[in-house]
Parts: sequence; C-alpha cells; structure tokens
Amino acid sequence: MNSSFTSPSQPGNENSGWDRFLWWMAAADPQLMKDCGPDRFRYSIIGYTVMATWIFATLAWGYFFSTLLTESLLIIPCALFFGFIILTIDRGLIAGMNSNGGKNKLLPLAFRIVLALTIGFFLSQPVVLWLFEKDVDAHLPVIKEKKTTAYLAQVRQENAITLQQAKTEIERIRNEQKRREQEIADLKSGYIRETDGTGGSGKIGEYTIAKVKKLAWLKAEEDLIVWKREQQPMLDSALAKEKRTEEHIAARMAEFEKGLNDGFLIRIETLDDLMLLHPPVQYRYRLVIFLIMLIELMPLLTKLMMPSGLYEEKLNDAVNAQRTTLQLERGARQAMENKFYEQAAQQDQLLQEQVLAEIDAWRREQASEQFRAWKQQPGPIRKFWNSIKTSLFYFQKN
Repeated sequence: MNSSFTSPSQPGNENSGWDRFLWWMAAADPQLMKDCGPDRFRYSIIGYTVMATWIFATLAWGYFFSTLLTESLLIIPCALFFGFIILTIDRGLIAGMNSNGGKNKLLPLAFRIVLALTIGFFLSQPVVLWLFEKDVDAHLPVIKEKKTTAYLAQVRQENAITLQQAKTEIERIRNEQKRREQEIADLKSGYIRETDGTGGSGKIGEYTIAKVKKLAWLKAEEDLIVWKREQQPMLDSALAKEKRTEEHIAARMAEFEKGLNDGFLIRIETLDDLMLLHPPVQYRYRLVIFLIMLIELMPLLTKLMMPSGLYEEKLNDAVNAQRTTLQLERGARQAMENKFYEQAAQQDQLLQEQVLAEIDAWRREQASEQFRAWKQQPGPIRKFWNSIKTSLFYFQKN
C-alpha cells in the first residue's frame, strides 16, 4: 500500500518506491521511517514541497538559459544541473533541522531566508520576463535604439579630438581658398570697371590703372594655383583622416549592432524601463518576487510548521547510539595504546638494564687488560688515564 495516500494515523506497512523517493526528497532515512507511523505521511508532504520547489527552479533556470542559448541539448542539462543545486540546498537545510530533534532552527532558517531572497530576486527575472514577454518584445526596439544612440555618442566622444582636428584643418584650407577666390573675383571686377569707365579713373579702355589691376588679378590667380598645389597634400591628409575616423566609427557601430541581440540582459533592461514607464508592471514585479520567495521558503516553512515526531526521536537515538559506540571504541583504543606504551616502556627499561650490565662487565674487562698492558710498559699516568676515559667512559669532561 502506498503510505502517501493512507491515513496519517494508520499508515500502510509497506513502503512503495514513491514513498522512498519522497522521503529522500525530505532528507529522511527510509530505514528509520518505516516504523514511525504518522511521520511517514508528514515527511511525504515535505517531500512534495521540496519536489515542487525543485521543479519550479528547474523550469525557471530553463527559461533563463533559453534566453542565452539556442541549443536544446545545452539548455536542458544546464536547467537540470542548476535545479539540482537548489534541490541539494533544500535537502541540506531540512536535514540540518532534522538533527537534534529539530532544535537550532534559527540558524538554518535565517540562512534560508537570505538564500531565498537571493534566489528569489534572480529567479523572478526569467519568470517576470515570461509573464510580460509580449510587452517586452514590443518595447525591445525602443531600448535597442536608445542603446545604439548612446553607444554612437560614446564612440564619437572617444574619437572627437581626432575628428575635430581633421575637420578644423579642412575648414581652414577651404575658408582660405574661398577668401583667395573672393579676392580674385574682387580684383577681376575692379579691372572690368576700369576698362568700361565705371572705375575710379573714369576712362574707357585699358589704361595704366586698368593694367595695374589686371596684373594684380592675374598675379592673384597664379598665387592661388601655387597655393592650391602646396595645400593639396594637407587637404588630402585631413580628408583621409576624417574618412578613416568615420569608417572606424561605422565599424564600431556595426560590431555593436551585430552583438545587440535579444538576450537576457537587454530584456532585463527593457523590463526595468517598462517598470519606470508603467508603475503597474513594477507592482506585479514585486508581487512575483514575493510569491517566488514563498515558493523557495515552502519546504522549510512546512518543516517548521509540523511538530517533531517519532522520526526525530529515532534519528537522535540512532545518532546518540553511534556517538556512544564511537566514544567507547575510541576509549578502548586509547586504553589499549596506553597499556601498550606502558608495557613497552617497562620492557625497554629491563632491556636497558641488561645491556648496561653487559657493557659494564665488558668495560671492566677492557680496563683490566689495558692496565696490565700499561704495567708491562709503563708510561705517563695522565696519558694512560686520558686513554681510558676516551675509550671506556660514558661521559667525558672537556
């Protein structure tokens, strides 16, 4: 019988595979759980909440990766992996609350709240993007246009000095050319007025003043030709510099527009802009965050709301029994090691005494032999004494 669907007061005796899976979700030991009565049903409920959070996190991560990747073979494993991380965190925190009969709940609860805030704020982004996908898609071109305009202004600002230098040089040369051309036009006009009698001399024909003005006009034209020849390389260089700069700006813009896709980050910026333009979106955004936080807190809140039962007591008894056994084994090993070192020290002491006795007998024998040899051929006593100390004494005084 599947105990997940039996009465909490009269659970079935057999544990189905689904029961064991739910208990694994709830970080419970199936061997301890099978004789825990109503706790089997309670931990099945906790397992459902953990499973719901796991599925929700996997789907949220899947949508998130779908905005970054296009290959389903990459999206699905990434979503499953990060969903499994959330599952592992949930099981670890519930397992921490299972120890010590559910005591010390404040630390995992505080940690879980902080973690839920972090995960909730992040997972809310893909969920809200999915809920407002049509509005985001409609507003996306506006954001792209804003980003393109801002980037163009940035690139032009970076190249402003180079571009301004080229434009200033081109403008200087062209203004000077216009001035010279205007000067030539004025000289030519003055010459014509002198020849038709409307000039200052009032004479018709090419007389002295007219000839002078003609020479000035022709001289100005020759100077203009020479000046153009001299200024043309500088004008060409400035024009080329301006063209290169504009081409560089155009290339930067083309590269930027190529990388400006419909990915996650630009959608987040679009959503932020929508919240500024439309306050109802911001209200719903906060509501979604709150709901996601509740979903993330659901396994822990479920564990907190349910009282401790027989399973926690059996778990603590098993832990205490293992701890007691470990302490007894550690004490026995320590006593055995202490006895070993004590007996080893005694044996070493006996062996040392025997070795010293043997060495002492050998030293006496050596001393007697050296003394007999010295008596046969006596020498300086101090030299003999130093020889004895060097070869036979344990300690020697320098």
